[in-house]
Amino acid sequence: MKVLYIAGWGRSGTTILDNILGSYGPVFTTGELFYLWRRGLNQGRICGCGTGLRLCRTWRDILDVAYAGRTLRPKRTAALQRRVARVRDTCRLSRAELTGEQLDYRDEMYRLYAAIHTVTGADLIVDSSKVPSGAAVLAQMPEVESYLVHMVRDPRAVAYSWMRPKDLPDVAVARTMAEHGAAESSTNWLTWNLLIESLARGRFAGRAQRIRYEDFVAAPRDMVESLLGLVGLAAEPGPFEGDASVRLNINHTVSGNPSRFRTGPVTLRADNAWQAHQPWRPRAVSTAISLPLLHRYGYTPRR
Repeated sequence: MKVLYIAGWGRSGTTILDNILGSYGPVFTTGELFYLWRRGLNQGRICGCGTGLRLCRTWRDILDVAYAGRTLRPKRTAALQRRVARVRDTCRLSRAELTGEQLDYRDEMYRLYAAIHTVTGADLIVDSSKVPSGAAVLAQMPEVESYLVHMVRDPRAVAYSWMRPKDLPDVAVARTMAEHGAAESSTNWLTWNLLIESLARGRFAGRAQRIRYEDFVAAPRDMVESLLGLVGLAAEPGPFEGDASVRLNINHTVSGNPSRFRTGPVTLRADNAWQAHQPWRPRAVSTAISLPLLHRYGYTPRR
């Protein structure tokens, strides 16, 4: 069983990468599986196919297999996750032998991955949860051949995106995604990327690849085929209709950016609106906070 985990601070292009990978025949993408219990089951979010998650036949079958002979208790599992798999638990989960509730949570996640593999028959499962602690837990599963994608984007662009409201079409009551100011977004960008780097060098050594959003949208086909090569899958036939044009299939993602509902032909283009429209103050704040990693990822303090 192969699982490819996409990690990175939000608004870095993880959803479109996830959707493209999920449009390959032997690949099943879960979306942000980390939030299955909290959002998908407790909040009643909609599956990527447009059906309520609890009504989606695919997820009903997966949950039936995962919880055969056991009771599905999403609130209990979400509470367990909050206790042992927070972002700040990443180093503890990756370096030490798991014990107690950590083992319980790892086993819960493994049963879920195994059920997905059984029901879908996929050669590769893609989990775009992004959260570093989720990747650390995955790396603790000896039965799984796990891979890591580290997705990064210019922190100023990320901060600009987080400061713009975005509607959530998959909740019963109209609402928008949480917003983060430049300082909060850039602090998380710095912290998450440092944690993911540590995982890539450690638990995922030899099975990790870093992708910059800017390089990805410039040559999406090359980037995706490189990832498929990393996990040992053939790149053809695939959804690409050109070097930057792709036809997205319907997916069964449990959570994620609202763009996960987009299907059909899509042409990828860089979103550089931040360069012209971001005010100088949040740009300066973001640059100052993220400075330790800017040059490492090929970004410069100047625009």
